Amino acid sequence: MVYLNARDQAVASADFAKLAHIILRQRFLRACVYEVPFAYMVAVVANLSFRTGVFSLLYALVLPRTLGYTVAAYLAGVASLIVHAQLFQVTRAAHSSHFPRLQRLLRHPASTGTAVGVYVLLAYFLLIVHRAMFGGNFARMWLYPEGAYGPPQLNPGWLASWVFATAMGAGYALSLLANERLQLAFPAIEQSRIYALKDRLPGSFARAFGFATGVLWRFWLGYFVFGWGLYRSVCGVLARIFSTSAYGVGSPLLSASSLIFWLHSGVLMTLTWELAHQLFETILTEPTHINELSLDRNLCLLNGLKHSDSPLIQHLAFQELYRLTTFSAEQRTEILTDIDRPSGTMWTQISGECIGVIKAATTQLQAQAPPPEKPKPAKPALASSFDASVAVRAGGAPMKDILQRNRRAPPNGQPPAPAEPTSSVDLFGIEAQGLEKYVLTALRDMLMRSPLGQRIWSRSQRARSISTFSNFQQQVWAVRALMRLVERSIVEDQFGVVQADISSVLGCLLAYLTELERSAAQTDGTTAYNVQAASRQTVAMVQVLRNSLYTFTTTFYEYLEALKLPPALARQLQPFADFKA
Repeated sequence: MVYLNARDQAVASADFAKLAHIILRQRFLRACVYEVPFAYMVAVVANLSFRTGVFSLLYALVLPRTLGYTVAAYLAGVASLIVHAQLFQVTRAAHSSHFPRLQRLLRHPASTGTAVGVYVLLAYFLLIVHRAMFGGNFARMWLYPEGAYGPPQLNPGWLASWVFATAMGAGYALSLLANERLQLAFPAIEQSRIYALKDRLPGSFARAFGFATGVLWRFWLGYFVFGWGLYRSVCGVLARIFSTSAYGVGSPLLSASSLIFWLHSGVLMTLTWELAHQLFETILTEPTHINELSLDRNLCLLNGLKHSDSPLIQHLAFQELYRLTTFSAEQRTEILTDIDRPSGTMWTQISGECIGVIKAATTQLQAQAPPPEKPKPAKPALASSFDASVAVRAGGAPMKDILQRNRRAPPNGQPPAPAEPTSSVDLFGIEAQGLEKYVLTALRDMLMRSPLGQRIWSRSQRARSISTFSNFQQQVWAVRALMRLVERSIVEDQFGVVQADISSVLGCLLAYLTELERSAAQTDGTTAYNVQAASRQTVAMVQVLRNSLYTFTTTFYEYLEALKLPPALARQLQPFADFKA
């Protein structure tokens, strides 16, 4: 009897998920290996000194202190990789909040607390290492202002350094969650890992410096206001334990060496975490070739498309489908000619998964549509005086109109009426529940009590962008892969399996396009005229759908009449055939 290992069993059974888990574990180990040169680079940067002139870099490369800092940066980087592996997201939670960043932090309190706790501990660890190597007076917890035999005094710079490290760790963790940086961004093109990482290095250095300086000036202001009270409170607690000196000490906020120390340590902390973040995202989102490892490539790919237990596995499957339908004529032909399966042709099953993704998005948009309102008599001066390009039309609104964010005043020169703040209990979306909704509602009520808060609230109403896409990238891959198979079927479909489904495919895409255009052109109920509040995803998806439909009409231009599409569908497709959509 022959016993197969886990990889061979997955290959034999065409289990996309098992093969994907094996590949992902290997990639995480590779990320840990790649972290070594990044940690060494951080250590070299930490040990650069202007006092040694042009030989600073050479000295930093061989200093024993560089090796010690490399070990510390590597441990912190691996810990950051583990946090990313536990908390990363593939899909985003759709929200209708006026304060989306706050809502992201409140939606999963356990994840927020875990990320903040881990990064604060990492900041403490790096602070201890940095202070041991570069700290000087900051490495001492106690000062003896009254002499070596006098009572000790708590070092104010030591305490301020711990507060600064806390602000750095908590701030970075909250920025990762609030700005959705833990959501994986799949690359648009396939390139070498080295080149992908190289392109991200300048941005990582700039982001590290910008984040550290931002935290530093906020910390300086906060500690200037509350630091003395905190210091006296800590000294009061310590005085109950043993005798301390009451000798007056200076503030570290007014010391140039303190500011340089904090900026130096903060930049190195952020750079360590930022490089680990870029490394994790680059390696984990690389295009895979999992189906090529299986004996039955088509079935393996189909199993991945159906794998709904793990969003990452399903995304990798759709990414592979898009890649092979775009660049591999051999596998496209293999899919279109695979017709002898008991469950149906491979084209029917794969296209069904793609159409399912598009229909789910269409249903989601339809559910978010506002209820129809009773028609109100319009004033004659405003009845026909609006620019038609303000609203997205089903036939031919240019993309620059969709991107327009500012309101257009009526031509009669009258300024628009100010937005009236609303007090609806569902302002933060029906998805907000529990602690999340309680905090957001309390924040809204607090803002509504002051004129300044009302101005901020009304401004956020006008500027909000409702996120309607939980799996935007998956939808893009599904649309492009589906239409690529349809386009190439004109020459590669030997058995005509695609021709019978062209009407349903086009109807699905046109229905989605109609809902997107309606969503992009929704009227803001707080004013009397139309406003475009389309999100970036809406604009991008409209463009993807229009490009796909234009490609279809140009490919099948000579055969459109022979397809005998239903009249309603033909009317919707006619603007694309006339190049006027």
